[in-house]
Amino acid sequence: MTVFHPHSSTRRHSLGALAGMVLAGLLPALPACASRLPVGEGGARSYTLPSAQLQELIGKRFPVRRSLSGLIELTLLNPRLRLLPETNRLGTQIDLSAAEKIMGTRYAGAMDLDYGIRFDAKDGRIRMADVHVAKVDFPAVPGEYQPLFTRNAPRLAEQLLDGMVLHEIKPEQLAMVNGLGFRVGEVRVTREGLRVELLPVLGGP
Repeated sequence: MTVFHPHSSTRRHSLGALAGMVLAGLLPALPACASRLPVGEGGARSYTLPSAQLQELIGKRFPVRRSLSGLIELTLLNPRLRLLPETNRLGTQIDLSAAEKIMGTRYAGAMDLDYGIRFDAKDGRIRMADVHVAKVDFPAVPGEYQPLFTRNAPRLAEQLLDGMVLHEIKPEQLAMVNGLGFRVGEVRVTREGLRVELLPVLGGP
């Protein structure tokens, strides 16, 4: 049986590995051996939420529906994620469906947007932040409705999606990691997915 001595490098390494195992439950693709988590400067560690899993998580948040000026019901569905590591943002193409409430006519469209990532340490949630709609396309919408869509649809989408939860670290997992002397640091977009950094807390175990 291994005995951990306070302040020893072996103990710090083991604590880091154990913290990785706590978070490994969030990531099926993470190696079973938590000691493989990359070790950075000052004992920091990190794990990556793969793009495929991130796509699955965001897909569960859709469809999203909202009334547009009381005349049209707008539905956002089928999000298709892309990684933008150069700007530390995520991009998403979304299908749109607009239904006239009076006549029941439906129009298909598409939207392209990008957004940053924000981690809320209070509730352990990773959220969309600074949502920006780059393009909205409703080619079949009649001319009299075009201004309504081009003016209001991007603003409505930004309001709907800003702050949307992409991923949640469970309270008991956060508590365990904190109890081991670590905290969640920077969450960054990479070519593989979202990299979550675990930082040692000064004065921690």
